[in-house]
Amino acid sequence: MNILYVALVYAGFFDACVIARGGHGGHGGHGGHGGHGGHGGHGGYHGGHSSTRGSYGSHGYNHVTSRHYYYTYHPPTQIHYTCRHCSSSGSGTYPVYRHQLPSYVYIYKDTCGRYNQLLTGLAMYNLGRSSSGSNSNSYSSRNYAPSQEEKCSLQVTDLIHFEETEFPCFMISSFIQSSKSNTEKSIDITSSQIDVRPESTREDPLQVTEDQECILWHNTTTDKEKNQVPCALLKEYAKTVTSNGVPVYIWLPTLIAVIITIYVTCYYVNKYRQSRVKETTPLNDIPVVGYSANH
Repeated sequence: MNILYVALVYAGFFDACVIARGGHGGHGGHGGHGGHGGHGGHGGYHGGHSSTRGSYGSHGYNHVTSRHYYYTYHPPTQIHYTCRHCSSSGSGTYPVYRHQLPSYVYIYKDTCGRYNQLLTGLAMYNLGRSSSGSNSNSYSSRNYAPSQEEKCSLQVTDLIHFEETEFPCFMISSFIQSSKSNTEKSIDITSSQIDVRPESTREDPLQVTEDQECILWHNTTTDKEKNQVPCALLKEYAKTVTSNGVPVYIWLPTLIAVIITIYVTCYYVNKYRQSRVKETTPLNDIPVVGYSANH
């Protein structure tokens, strides 16, 4: 039982460490900052009055390798993309975010949803666009003032296909003209204090192709803004966040199950062998004191 005890103690200690380091939870925030209809929503987000966390200023635009629990982000020098089938302008060099990624990017990357790849890429593309300006404009470009009545959605379209999902509007802050006004209610899109709750679905992940266009909608009670990007471009952005290996929540329970299985198997095999030894011991081999066959 010693092996089993050690395994259970190790599992409890490891889980406590993971919980202590933080997870994908948070304060919830207000739901409903999404688009119109579709297959899935983002669940909600909360920004608050977050502050800059050392990504800008004197640090400049250097390459920073960012590590999460089991994802790594190493910014490429540039992202080149050419789309021969897109109606929108989909060719050229695109901006790269060269700082540590905010936690909401990893949350979208880790979400088991149909659109997690596109929304991860969209968040990274928006961060790249927001940081590509001069340092004098960096504050206004990375701050966004959300509105209660706004709704944002992403439509995936091609010649024979259409579907739609919702997402928080701050993820397209660099596309929205009305977001340039700075107010006290603005949130810093580079902050890890932003809490998002993507909706997990059991649908298969969307297969992104070169023929698909991603249409970004920002709707308010008085205005509608539309932007188009190639869906395959968003896929390229999402691919820059790579997995470090099998997630802990998969390999740790598997390891514990294997240890328990090996221990139980060895225990019963050993017990079976001991019972067989007792059954096969001949009685004639046991000496009887004081008895002689030749009397």
